[in-house]
Amino acid sequence: MKKIMITLLALMMLPLAACSAKDEGTTPTPPAEGTPVTENRPDYVRGEDEVTGKITVYTTMEETQQEALKSMWNKYYPNSQIEIQADSVGTLATRIRGDETNDADVVIGGLFAADGDTYHDILQPYTPVNDSEQLYHDESGYYTYYDVQVMSLVVNPELRDELGIEINGYEDLLDPKLEGKIILAAPDASSSGWRQLQTMLAVMGDEFDDEKGWDYVEKLMKNSFSTTSSKDVYNLVINGEYVVGLSYESTVAALIKDGAPVENIYMKEGNTAMAGGAAIVKTAPNLTAAQAMMDLLASTEFQDIRAEQSSGRGSNGKSILIDLPKEDTLNMVELDFAYLAENKDQMIDHWNTLWAETH
Repeated sequence: MKKIMITLLALMMLPLAACSAKDEGTTPTPPAEGTPVTENRPDYVRGEDEVTGKITVYTTMEETQQEALKSMWNKYYPNSQIEIQADSVGTLATRIRGDETNDADVVIGGLFAADGDTYHDILQPYTPVNDSEQLYHDESGYYTYYDVQVMSLVVNPELRDELGIEINGYEDLLDPKLEGKIILAAPDASSSGWRQLQTMLAVMGDEFDDEKGWDYVEKLMKNSFSTTSSKDVYNLVINGEYVVGLSYESTVAALIKDGAPVENIYMKEGNTAMAGGAAIVKTAPNLTAAQAMMDLLASTEFQDIRAEQSSGRGSNGKSILIDLPKEDTLNMVELDFAYLAENKDQMIDHWNTLWAETH
């Protein structure tokens, strides 16, 4: 136990890069239910009596993050009831657009820097009070970021070792021994699939979206099985049905923390990062609460708790990292978000055409 405590203390005291972690301090834990804070409120928290009524949250967050968010909300805003409805961002957006009686105040999750103006028709701009701490900013002013997505490979080490191979990056996935043993998510149905396609094209070609990059994608397809669910990717690797899957780093890190017998492999060829976040619905019934929620999401407090509980990589420059490497160690390649937004449909069509030709 002493050795563990010393190791943890040493990790917390390491000078982390501004892009990913605060210099020192401990990770906060979610407050117990029913213990509101009335004094010494952080500067990103509004007055208890200012935020009242119900706030309806549409989210793509998994349950662990939902519970952390609810606990923080109840801590600071006991006079405001929080109601959470979870689904995919596409389904949530369709609900907002098609149901005039919907009472959504905010959408949390599923909103990314490469979206362009895809969801602007159902959202309204807002800049959180702690925006100056953020490393990522939405130029259009609609999104409040709290998450940074970095990609990885989820590998079943037992099955990999049985094949007698190494998996350290994308190129290794073309090994003939992996034919039919790779699972990936389709980019037209899954955000992880879309992000993996971006990353492959960014690091496997001479230029983004060039012929060389697509040539790699086509070769990978011949070894792979496609699913419409990001969850299938890591679950089926854990269950031993596939040797390797293309996934998100934070999801895999959280699974490993919970005891999953897999490894989180960062591609040696390079990686990409994309900020994800939340926004206020244009017709939000409780605008004050919605704005308070954006401020909370952008805070180090929420992002640190999220890192502790689900290994999320925060967008706040002062937030900590748990079980994740610093970005400056991952050979990051910058993405052109405007290009992605403008050419997404074309790239998805290209993927689907190649998939049909190879399967």
